[in-house]
Amino acid sequence: MPDAATTVIRPPYPAHDALWPLVMMGVLTADHAPNGWTLPAPARRTRVALIDTSVADGHPNLDPALSRDLAFDLFSTRLGAFPWRASDAPLDNLQLGDSAAAVAGLPHCTALLVALKARLRPGQMPRIGGVRPATRATFSAHGTAAAGLIAARPARARTEEAHLPGDTDGEIALPFMGVDPSAELVPISTNFDPDPEALILAFLYADLIGADVIVLPRILPDPLRTVPEMPAHDIDGTAFADAAAPSPLGQKQWEMWDELAQLIVNVSLRRPVVCAAGNANEEFGIYPANLAADDNGVIAVGAVNARGWPCSYSAASGLTIWGPSSDGERFDRAEVRLDVRRHDYDPVGVPADNANHRFSPFSLIATDVPGRGGYAASPFPGPEPDGDLREYGSYYCRFGGTSGAAALVGGFLSLGRSLGHWDRDDGGIAARDWLLSRSKPLAAERGDARIPVLSGEPVFPDDSTP
Repeated sequence: MPDAATTVIRPPYPAHDALWPLVMMGVLTADHAPNGWTLPAPARRTRVALIDTSVADGHPNLDPALSRDLAFDLFSTRLGAFPWRASDAPLDNLQLGDSAAAVAGLPHCTALLVALKARLRPGQMPRIGGVRPATRATFSAHGTAAAGLIAARPARARTEEAHLPGDTDGEIALPFMGVDPSAELVPISTNFDPDPEALILAFLYADLIGADVIVLPRILPDPLRTVPEMPAHDIDGTAFADAAAPSPLGQKQWEMWDELAQLIVNVSLRRPVVCAAGNANEEFGIYPANLAADDNGVIAVGAVNARGWPCSYSAASGLTIWGPSSDGERFDRAEVRLDVRRHDYDPVGVPADNANHRFSPFSLIATDVPGRGGYAASPFPGPEPDGDLREYGSYYCRFGGTSGAAALVGGFLSLGRSLGHWDRDDGGIAARDWLLSRSKPLAAERGDARIPVLSGEPVFPDDSTP
């Protein structure tokens, strides 16, 4: 028997509401009602371009939000494919805007804009050379989670004969929602390590289709602006500089990376570009979040947990705003933040206050790829039945990081536009300023963290208020 004097009593994990971030941001009340707002019926829904991995097709909460005509894949082919259009039906008029101002003075971007507009002309085929879009469920976990936090709608889904809990008349309620349940979401997918050309095309496409908000919940692998941190020497004095240096690139590639950075800034003057700021305590945020400045519309988003403390991993300086997200443990010379509820938590050697119990066990809950793909895989080995739901565990997942926070902030901006609080014609800086006007500072000891709050004050979930 263990010694009673050394037995560690761990509190149970609290049950928590999957929509706690929306309550925390004043979008919903505690009983999930809109907090003083009603969605109008706009002539055109707020259009959010999500530059990320692909988004899962067939998710009940996402289907009404996704633009099947405009979704664009830059993973499979150089000038892109339309994954959800019939492969044998020529393109119609996409009603593209004018991006000349965004590429002014950028010769490579200008050339790519000409090529992209030619590829998007009416009569072109959705797929080039019959190549299938690379949008399988295997690739879609991150984009699907971000999409749900932005624009998911509550839904009802049909169930199989083996009824699920709560099944009523062959249907089950799936009451999950993103911040703006009226938005039109346009997935623009790239591969996991895209080159500058694919990224230039992604931003040009978002600009051409008139996106009101662009969300980029990931890092971009610019070899000049994303340099790995490595020690200068090993224990024998051998230099590591060569190992840490980026791979050699041709002159054109260097020029295109430089042009991409300017293009992102130029596009942000026309519409806000919301970027995740990083998950490794980066001093000024990852690229391109670190492009954020007073004179552009790039919005760098850090993360705070459900207790209102900046998350243990979040970039802390150079940020525009913070969004709710899952927390992480940390134990180093800068901070001790451990989960006292974890089954293997050992208090020996841990400072008594454990960073004043800043850790929060509350996770972001997001939409996931139905079935075997995604972060939370289905226990069934085969494909999902056509149109029927046989389990719902795989439809949702735990998500987090500044990716999740950026998705929520992107949804918040979208909701503001849907409610008529700002207009894209005013530009990205005006949208950012509206966002900051709706932000609330957290307690002074939490640094300069501010989170967007639509109405009232931030509401922290039960069992997590400091």
